[in-house]
Amino acid sequence: MSMRTAGLTLAGGALLWGAAALADSLTYHNDRFDVHGTLPVGFVAGPAPQNGDGQSFASPEDSGEISIYGSYNTTDSVAAYREQTKAFHVNEGAEITHEDGQDDWFVLSGSDGETVFYLRVEQGKSCDGDVVLGHWLIEYAESDRAVYDPRVGKMSEGLNVGSC
Repeated sequence: MSMRTAGLTLAGGALLWGAAALADSLTYHNDRFDVHGTLPVGFVAGPAPQNGDGQSFASPEDSGEISIYGSYNTTDSVAAYREQTKAFHVNEGAEITHEDGQDDWFVLSGSDGETVFYLRVEQGKSCDGDVVLGHWLIEYAESDRAVYDPRVGKMSEGLNVGSC
């Protein structure tokens, strides 16, 4: 799958990364779920999944990996999906150290061994009118915490669901 097919475009705007402001950020758009996500320039797209749910991007400079994807909500509410997602991470051995949310979004953050994660999920509607969930997940090594921790929350605000 080409980068064009994967929905990658350069978007204007500044995103703080490291000590300097970059002139551009990278925006990924998933046509299947109408999920849009912003990530720092320089992250490189990995192989596209066959199901077309989203895309993962890796930093060539450190351990950072960002995944942006959509899904249908298999529960009756965002709150129920949040609890299901939290239980999954805890059952896999993760420690949840931060959570927040409202009726249509939530954040879970924590660590799983030496890997730190931050997940933002937002509910919206696809272009087909389906209620869907957009996910913005960043994972990075504990050793890169000083690089990512101060920026993760602001970076994840680039997640949007629905543009139709």
